[in-house]
Amino acid sequence: MSASAPFAASLPGVQLRGASSTRRCSSSSLRLQTVRGASTRPRAPRRGVLLCVAGSKLSLIAHGTNLPHPDKVAKGGEDAWFVRIDAAGGGQMFLADGVGSFNEQGIDPGLYARVLTYEAAKAHAGMAGNPLSRPDPKKVIAAAQEATKLPGAATLVVIECDGTKLRAANLGDSGFRVVRGGAVIFASPAQEHFFNCPFQLGYPPLSEDTDTADDAEVFDVAVAPGDIVILGSDGLFDNVFDEEIASVATAAVASVRGAGALSAARAVSEALAATARKHAEDPMFESPYAMDMAADKAGGAGKAKQSGPMGFFSKLVSGKKLGGKMDDITVVVGAVVATDSAKEDIAAAEKLSAKLQQEAEQVRKRAAGEEAKTLRSVNLRQQMDSALKEKVAEIEAKETRAAAAPPEFAEADIAQMDAATVRRLLDERGLATSGKLDRLRARLGEVRQR
Repeated sequence: MSASAPFAASLPGVQLRGASSTRRCSSSSLRLQTVRGASTRPRAPRRGVLLCVAGSKLSLIAHGTNLPHPDKVAKGGEDAWFVRIDAAGGGQMFLADGVGSFNEQGIDPGLYARVLTYEAAKAHAGMAGNPLSRPDPKKVIAAAQEATKLPGAATLVVIECDGTKLRAANLGDSGFRVVRGGAVIFASPAQEHFFNCPFQLGYPPLSEDTDTADDAEVFDVAVAPGDIVILGSDGLFDNVFDEEIASVATAAVASVRGAGALSAARAVSEALAATARKHAEDPMFESPYAMDMAADKAGGAGKAKQSGPMGFFSKLVSGKKLGGKMDDITVVVGAVVATDSAKEDIAAAEKLSAKLQQEAEQVRKRAAGEEAKTLRSVNLRQQMDSALKEKVAEIEAKETRAAAAPPEFAEADIAQMDAATVRRLLDERGLATSGKLDRLRARLGEVRQR
């Protein structure tokens, strides 16, 4: 293949057909879904980012498309994505989905997501530049979470092209698919604490129960030239089954045959985003989200069923809700190419990387003011917590000393006192003087020496 050979020419067995056996993974089962022998190894659940190292035999020529929720267009939605590649090849893909419930607190989760992806890319670059270490997806997530000192929360996926495989980490209900020959051969599982509540990263001082990089799931997936890597937020996977993802992606590549890998990646991302939005707007579409919701209500595992001819009939019988889920939709697509024969594609992708880097740096600068306010709030709360702990400790120590002190009056002496003496001594110590004499004597016996 020449330096700018058409991406579609490298697709093994390209034809306009869909996958027959792969479906959207269950959010609640947290299973690793593997189709047609993809080599994977289950680990602790994590949210991901796509990463690639310099000098990689293969490269990811990536492009992304974002369609904000109709109500969030003005602020650009709450998803964030980033891709990076240089002349040596390889390539990384990053995606974060801000948790929308923070809007109710007057917080923009989109800012958290954008800074998180910026910090993930920055952390990866720092690790790649260290000759004594190599980038690690899970460590990238940990570094990004530590550096994002803002209110809010987000899922995160990191993917790296390393040699002839993808090294990835995922935390939350975003994820990625690998399409080969018109079929999905690998699908990462979603991570949810319960239905529609994904694992999510936050700033620990503001959210003590946040998930962390330790909760992310990591993957090594072998890839080949012509493979299509599809990274998406839940806006994609809640609305499009894997079978349709594969068929739409394959058709999009064929539609720009001869235009190069970057054009193919862009065409696939745009086609999948448009398909997801169409289904989200269709109240009668039997979506993965609707099926998972029905399964959750029925106490099932929450795995979306493959849509088929009996889908509508099963709805009439079961009464489950139809329709897609309106949401931000972000799709980032990486076309896998052989590095040595794709220099022009890599150069084009480098320009996109540089543009995204400039935009990300501007967002990071704008976030500095909000970050400063957050740090002041955290410091104030820590000071207040510390002062409260000191006060409580002081009171407890005083009570402990008082309890350990000997009685001020011996029992034998109290027994010889008349009522007037007992009442006078109690009154001098600010204690109640009403009641029977026996009770007053017992009360005086509880007085400890100071």
